[in-house]
Amino acid sequence: MRIRHMMQESLAVVGPDVTFAAMLAVYRDTDSRLVYVVDTQGKLLGVVSSYDILRAMLPFYLDSNLIKALPDDESIIRQAFLGCQGRPVSEIMTTDLVAVGPDDLFLEAEALIAERGVNVLPVLDGQGKLVGEVTRRAILKYIASRCGLESGE
Repeated sequence: MRIRHMMQESLAVVGPDVTFAAMLAVYRDTDSRLVYVVDTQGKLLGVVSSYDILRAMLPFYLDSNLIKALPDDESIIRQAFLGCQGRPVSEIMTTDLVAVGPDDLFLEAEALIAERGVNVLPVLDGQGKLVGEVTRRAILKYIASRCGLESGE
């Protein structure tokens, strides 16, 4: 099966100059696994994952033991957010990307997902424009349907 038949087309998309705060609002309001950063022509420049968001907000030195010593309230999160809310998304996005095309086979996507240790890949057309994403979940749903498993079984 071709990726075009299983890719999600409703994505969270922002420009590189969008602030961290605006990008986080877009991320909150979408089902997309990533926030995609594109130029004015729709070409993919980078992605922002939940890991990238948390890495930007939380100090690198926090570990599970230190977290236990912090107060259990929203002040830590609010302070972290205030420290990065105005940063442009271009400062935190990941640019080392691998992508697939809509006419590639889903097994190629799965191989790339496994090789890169990710759960989602952007889908780009021949001109490098973002047209969708394919997730490991979509691939697994397809495999289950091909094995004769129906919903609820």
